[in-house]
Amino acid sequence: MSLNQHGLPTRVPAIAAIGQLLADRQLPAAERQQALDLLVQDHADLDEVESQAALWAIAQMGRDETACTALLACADTWLQNAEMAQPFLDGYAQVCGHSIVPAAAPAFAQLQQLAQHDTELAARLPTFTKAS
Repeated sequence: MSLNQHGLPTRVPAIAAIGQLLADRQLPAAERQQALDLLVQDHADLDEVESQAALWAIAQMGRDETACTALLACADTWLQNAEMAQPFLDGYAQVCGHSIVPAAAPAFAQLQQLAQHDTELAARLPTFTKAS
């Protein structure tokens, strides 16, 4: 059994299973929402690897408003770690698209701050435009 940075058993396998549930379009919407809610509820307690797994799990929903809302609910915590900026941006593009919705403004402000120290991130941000 592998351990996370807190010395506890890693939750990556469970998060991956949630991602598989979220990808299943045959699953009733209420069950998908419960799975998504679990990820959002626990996002602040995840280490970096678990956070990246959770981001991947949310992205399994594809372009989806509830997935976008869930991703943005986790943004403040996840973007405190500069290593999460690129994966977050990938996930955002996958579930929200390349339009910066009003609810994403705080996340993109954090990304702008992180981009001051990351030229690759700075180069990617202009590909996202404000929603009109």
